[in-house]
Amino acid sequence: MNKEQYLSKLQKMLPEYESQEIINDFKEHFITGLAEGKTEQEIIESLGDPVEIAKEYGYVEKTVVKSPIGGRIVALIGLIFFDLLIGIAIIASLFSVWISLWSVVISLIAGGIAAIVGTFFGLGPWYVTIPGGISVLALAVMSGIGMVYVSKYAFKALIWYGKLHVRVASGE
Repeated sequence: MNKEQYLSKLQKMLPEYESQEIINDFKEHFITGLAEGKTEQEIIESLGDPVEIAKEYGYVEKTVVKSPIGGRIVALIGLIFFDLLIGIAIIASLFSVWISLWSVVISLIAGGIAAIVGTFFGLGPWYVTIPGGISVLALAVMSGIGMVYVSKYAFKALIWYGKLHVRVASGE
Protein backbone atom coordinates (compact mmCIF):
# COMPACT_ATOMS: atom_id res chain seq x y z
CA MET A 1 0.00 0.00 0.00
CA ASN A 2 1.34 3.46 -0.87
CA LYS A 3 0.60 6.88 0.60
CA GLU A 4 -2.31 7.66 -1.75
CA GLN A 5 -3.99 4.29 -1.19
CA TYR A 6 -3.55 4.61 2.57
CA LEU A 7 -5.05 8.13 2.70
CA SER A 8 -7.87 7.17 0.33
CA LYS A 9 -8.80 4.13 2.43
CA LEU A 10 -8.70 6.21 5.60
CA GLN A 11 -10.80 9.02 4.12
CA LYS A 12 -13.53 6.61 2.97
CA MET A 13 -13.99 5.39 6.53
CA LEU A 14 -13.87 8.71 8.39
CA PRO A 15 -16.93 10.78 9.30
CA GLU A 16 -17.49 13.24 6.44
CA TYR A 17 -17.65 16.37 8.59
CA GLU A 18 -14.08 15.98 9.87
CA SER A 19 -12.35 13.79 7.29
CA GLN A 20 -10.47 16.57 5.47
CA GLU A 21 -8.90 17.90 8.66
CA ILE A 22 -7.76 14.42 9.71
CA ILE A 23 -6.41 13.61 6.23
CA ASN A 24 -4.44 16.87 6.26
CA ASP A 25 -2.89 15.82 9.60
CA PHE A 26 -1.87 12.47 8.14
CA LYS A 27 -0.40 14.17 5.06
CA GLU A 28 1.75 16.19 7.45
CA HIS A 29 2.93 12.91 9.02
CA PHE A 30 4.00 11.73 5.57
CA ILE A 31 5.76 15.02 4.76
CA THR A 32 7.62 14.95 8.08
CA GLY A 33 8.52 11.28 7.75
CA LEU A 34 9.80 11.66 4.19
CA ALA A 35 11.86 14.68 5.28
CA GLU A 36 13.45 12.48 7.97
CA GLY A 37 14.43 9.94 5.32
CA LYS A 38 11.77 7.32 6.00
CA THR A 39 10.06 5.44 3.19
CA GLU A 40 6.29 5.60 2.66
CA GLN A 41 6.03 1.98 3.84
CA GLU A 42 7.84 2.76 7.10
CA ILE A 43 5.58 5.74 7.71
CA ILE A 44 2.47 3.63 7.04
CA GLU A 45 3.68 0.97 9.47
CA SER A 46 4.33 3.57 12.15
CA LEU A 47 0.90 5.18 11.69
CA GLY A 48 -0.98 1.89 11.91
CA ASP A 49 -3.97 0.27 10.24
CA PRO A 50 -6.41 2.78 8.67
CA VAL A 51 -9.37 0.78 9.99
CA GLU A 52 -8.11 1.09 13.57
CA ILE A 53 -7.44 4.80 13.13
CA ALA A 54 -10.92 5.34 11.69
CA LYS A 55 -12.43 3.48 14.66
CA GLU A 56 -10.70 5.94 16.98
CA TYR A 57 -12.49 8.76 15.16
CA GLY A 58 -15.91 7.11 15.40
CA TYR A 59 -16.08 4.88 12.34
CA VAL A 60 -18.34 1.90 12.79
CA GLU A 61 -18.16 -0.93 10.29
CA LYS A 62 -21.42 -1.45 8.49
CA THR A 63 -22.67 -4.95 8.12
CA VAL A 64 -24.73 -5.56 5.03
CA VAL A 65 -27.76 -7.70 5.64
CA LYS A 66 -29.25 -9.15 2.50
CA SER A 67 -32.95 -9.69 2.37
CA PRO A 68 -34.35 -13.12 1.50
CA ILE A 69 -34.68 -13.97 -2.19
CA GLY A 70 -38.49 -13.82 -2.08
CA GLY A 71 -38.45 -10.26 -0.77
CA ARG A 72 -35.92 -9.23 -3.38
CA ILE A 73 -38.06 -10.66 -6.18
CA VAL A 74 -41.17 -8.86 -4.92
CA ALA A 75 -39.25 -5.59 -4.55
CA LEU A 76 -37.73 -5.95 -8.01
CA ILE A 77 -41.10 -6.69 -9.59
CA GLY A 78 -42.55 -3.64 -7.85
CA LEU A 79 -39.71 -1.48 -9.10
CA ILE A 80 -40.14 -2.79 -12.65
CA PHE A 81 -43.88 -2.01 -12.55
CA PHE A 82 -43.12 1.48 -11.24
CA ASP A 83 -40.64 1.95 -14.09
CA LEU A 84 -43.14 0.79 -16.70
CA LEU A 85 -46.09 2.81 -15.40
CA ILE A 86 -44.48 6.00 -14.12
CA GLY A 87 -40.68 5.98 -14.24
CA ILE A 88 -40.27 5.82 -18.03
CA ALA A 89 -42.77 8.65 -18.55
CA ILE A 90 -41.02 10.85 -15.99
CA ILE A 91 -37.56 10.17 -17.39
CA ALA A 92 -38.75 10.71 -20.99
CA SER A 93 -40.41 14.00 -20.01
CA LEU A 94 -37.33 15.24 -18.19
CA PHE A 95 -35.12 14.19 -21.11
CA SER A 96 -37.29 16.12 -23.57
CA VAL A 97 -37.16 19.23 -21.33
CA TRP A 98 -33.37 18.83 -21.11
CA ILE A 99 -33.10 18.62 -24.93
CA SER A 100 -35.39 21.66 -25.29
CA LEU A 101 -33.32 23.77 -22.91
CA TRP A 102 -30.10 22.89 -24.74
CA SER A 103 -31.88 23.83 -27.98
CA VAL A 104 -32.63 27.24 -26.48
CA VAL A 105 -28.93 27.71 -25.67
CA ILE A 106 -27.95 26.79 -29.23
CA SER A 107 -30.65 29.08 -30.66
CA LEU A 108 -29.43 31.99 -28.53
CA ILE A 109 -25.88 31.46 -29.78
CA ALA A 110 -27.10 31.37 -33.39
CA GLY A 111 -29.27 34.46 -32.87
CA GLY A 112 -26.48 36.46 -31.28
CA ILE A 113 -24.05 35.58 -34.04
CA ALA A 114 -26.71 36.33 -36.70
CA ALA A 115 -27.38 39.76 -35.19
CA ILE A 116 -23.69 40.66 -35.19
CA VAL A 117 -23.06 39.29 -38.69
CA GLY A 118 -26.27 40.94 -39.96
CA THR A 119 -24.73 44.31 -39.23
CA PHE A 120 -22.26 43.79 -42.07
CA PHE A 121 -25.12 43.05 -44.49
CA GLY A 122 -27.05 46.19 -43.65
CA LEU A 123 -29.81 44.49 -41.62
CA GLY A 124 -29.91 47.29 -39.08
CA PRO A 125 -27.89 50.07 -37.59
CA TRP A 126 -24.66 48.90 -35.99
CA TYR A 127 -25.44 50.62 -32.68
CA VAL A 128 -28.49 48.36 -32.31
CA THR A 129 -27.43 45.02 -33.81
CA ILE A 130 -23.94 44.70 -32.29
CA PRO A 131 -24.95 45.44 -28.67
CA GLY A 132 -28.07 43.35 -29.17
CA GLY A 133 -26.06 40.46 -30.56
CA ILE A 134 -23.53 40.69 -27.72
CA SER A 135 -26.38 40.75 -25.19
CA VAL A 136 -27.96 37.65 -26.71
CA LEU A 137 -24.57 35.89 -26.72
CA ALA A 138 -24.08 36.80 -23.05
CA LEU A 139 -27.51 35.34 -22.29
CA ALA A 140 -26.51 32.21 -24.23
CA VAL A 141 -23.32 31.86 -22.17
CA MET A 142 -25.20 32.24 -18.88
CA SER A 143 -27.86 29.78 -20.03
CA GLY A 144 -25.17 27.36 -21.18
CA ILE A 145 -23.45 27.51 -17.79
CA GLY A 146 -26.77 26.84 -16.10
CA MET A 147 -27.43 23.90 -18.39
CA VAL A 148 -24.05 22.40 -17.62
CA TYR A 149 -25.07 22.27 -13.95
CA VAL A 150 -28.55 20.98 -14.81
CA SER A 151 -26.95 18.25 -16.93
CA LYS A 152 -24.48 17.33 -14.20
CA TYR A 153 -27.18 16.86 -11.58
CA ALA A 154 -29.57 15.16 -14.00
CA PHE A 155 -26.95 12.54 -14.80
CA LYS A 156 -26.13 12.12 -11.11
CA ALA A 157 -29.84 11.49 -10.49
CA LEU A 158 -29.96 8.91 -13.29
CA ILE A 159 -26.91 7.15 -11.87
CA TRP A 160 -28.53 7.13 -8.42
CA TYR A 161 -31.72 5.68 -9.93
CA GLY A 162 -29.71 2.97 -11.69
CA LYS A 163 -27.85 2.15 -8.47
CA LEU A 164 -31.21 1.91 -6.69
CA HIS A 165 -32.14 -0.88 -9.09
CA VAL A 166 -28.85 -2.66 -8.37
CA ARG A 167 -29.36 -2.35 -4.60
CA VAL A 168 -32.91 -3.68 -4.82
CA ALA A 169 -31.82 -6.57 -7.06
CA SER A 170 -28.94 -7.48 -4.76
CA GLY A 171 -31.09 -7.19 -1.65
CA GLU A 172 -29.13 -4.50 0.15
